[in-house]
Amino acid sequence: MSSQAIEASYPDAARPELAFDRGVPRTLVHKAAVSEVLLTDAVRTGTHRYTVAAQWPQHHVLFRSGTCPAGTADPQLLVETVRQAGIYLSHVYYDVPLHHPFVLTSLDYEIEPPDFRTTARTGPLSVLVDVTCRLDADTSDRFGMTLDATLTVDGRVEGRVGLCWQALGPERYERLRHPRGSASTGPAAPAAQALVLAAAQFGPEVFGRVHERDVMLADDRDGAPDSWRLRLDTAHPVYFDHSCDHIPGMSLIESFSQAAALCAARATGVGTGLLRWTLRSSAVSFLSFGELDAPVTITAERIPEPPECGRHTVRVAAEQGGRLLATAALIGVLGTAAAGGTR
Repeated sequence: MSSQAIEASYPDAARPELAFDRGVPRTLVHKAAVSEVLLTDAVRTGTHRYTVAAQWPQHHVLFRSGTCPAGTADPQLLVETVRQAGIYLSHVYYDVPLHHPFVLTSLDYEIEPPDFRTTARTGPLSVLVDVTCRLDADTSDRFGMTLDATLTVDGRVEGRVGLCWQALGPERYERLRHPRGSASTGPAAPAAQALVLAAAQFGPEVFGRVHERDVMLADDRDGAPDSWRLRLDTAHPVYFDHSCDHIPGMSLIESFSQAAALCAARATGVGTGLLRWTLRSSAVSFLSFGELDAPVTITAERIPEPPECGRHTVRVAAEQGGRLLATAALIGVLGTAAAGGTR
């Protein structure tokens, strides 16, 4: 990012000096691969307020150039940037021990529509994240925080993300993870052998992705409309970058977006070959841990809205063995690749 862009965002007296030339230590954002580190720097700008620097890569195995086919910032990239910011700030500024597991409880985000600058971008993008935090708990074995962040690229706001999470001491985490002392599913290690996956229901291009492993949905065995099985690839280089003993929240977030797109398309008769789903906002609640060795059902329901709204609201849920893992409400715009318009 140019110095002019930084100066446009901050008065001279408050302008932070931030570096964009190297990533922060990967352990401070809970990543195994350096290539998955998005943050480059951070400074405190007030009481529980920070500015975080990040760089979105020009080419990435999942996020590609950082934008969706419709030109908006990739919601997964926005959320992952802020998720890393929350982890980094917890360790560096609030002394949360590195070995404390983090548990995401809720998130919401809003994405700004694209303009001429977003469609003309090339090369890596330098990002400023303005973060305001609120402490919800701070004890020796439990740290809780709510965070609200605004992401800016080249002086333009790309979106807003809110997160709520807890960092727990190992013993407290184990009690939460296995309240009845049940045996755990062993953690999936980075580059572990993938589970036998059901065939992807659609090609990755339908969802603005490149690889089949990025398709999170397979046909539901019961053949119910707007119901799918979660495709959980435990060798995925992004969702399983590091060891995890439960289904990663980011994989559920992506599956919800894909389910909402298919639900909206089916309700309006848009063929999947022409599908262009642009998310505008989402609110997700995580209710329980998902096990790695049991099937998960993703269901979606479109909420009727007046046609003049020009948008689609979809409720999505993930269920495993009779337990709700997470729920979400997503709002998006449905267009077609051929017409470029919205429905």
